Amino acid sequence: MVISLLHHFLENYGLGEMSMDVHCDNCSGQNKNKYVLWYMAWRTLRALHSEITVNFMPAGHTKFAPDWCFGLLKRRFRLSEVHCLQDLCNVVETSTKRRINRPQLVGTETGEVLVKVYDWQTYFQGWCRPVKGVKEYFHFKVQSERPGVVFLKKELNGPEEEFLMVTDATTAQQRLAHMPAEIPPPGLPEARRQYLRQHIRPFVRPGVQDRLCP
Repeated sequence: MVISLLHHFLENYGLGEMSMDVHCDNCSGQNKNKYVLWYMAWRTLRALHSEITVNFMPAGHTKFAPDWCFGLLKRRFRLSEVHCLQDLCNVVETSTKRRINRPQLVGTETGEVLVKVYDWQTYFQGWCRPVKGVKEYFHFKVQSERPGVVFLKKELNGPEEEFLMVTDATTAQQRLAHMPAEIPPPGLPEARRQYLRQHIRPFVRPGVQDRLCP
């Protein structure tokens, strides 16, 4: 999901830059993993970027600029009444005076998909290999000049290592010709729908009851 969200942002809100620096917290489950690194290399292989560096915060440091934005959103949310997705969008829009926070719906209550989710894991299987001991490194770089290679550093000013992630050039060329398969949203099971109708609908604003709890 993280890669699909990142892909949507870069494809829709990018400025046409060819060199990109990304800063992340040190969450290995969401950010520092083989799929994110493979995706970054994929962007250089498809000439979407010529160089990408990915930097992770040192262990023990968990707060950075986006957390400030989340804090402002949290404060506004506590003072708001939210019954539907549009209400939540309004909360995001008004959480900062200069509109630093902006909403991006991934879908609607009616099932319309606004941000596509792709099966990146299956897509990368068979032609990419993971970096051994990836959690020990904090700085990564991929370049179109060295396709499929990731440069690694444990410290910003430390020695640089390199690792070949793309191992099957033939399969890589075949996969690069198309996007991964889309994963359609499964929707709510009937048991959950019944629960919303019976237990949540009475507390929802009348104007949006049929949208949220039909």
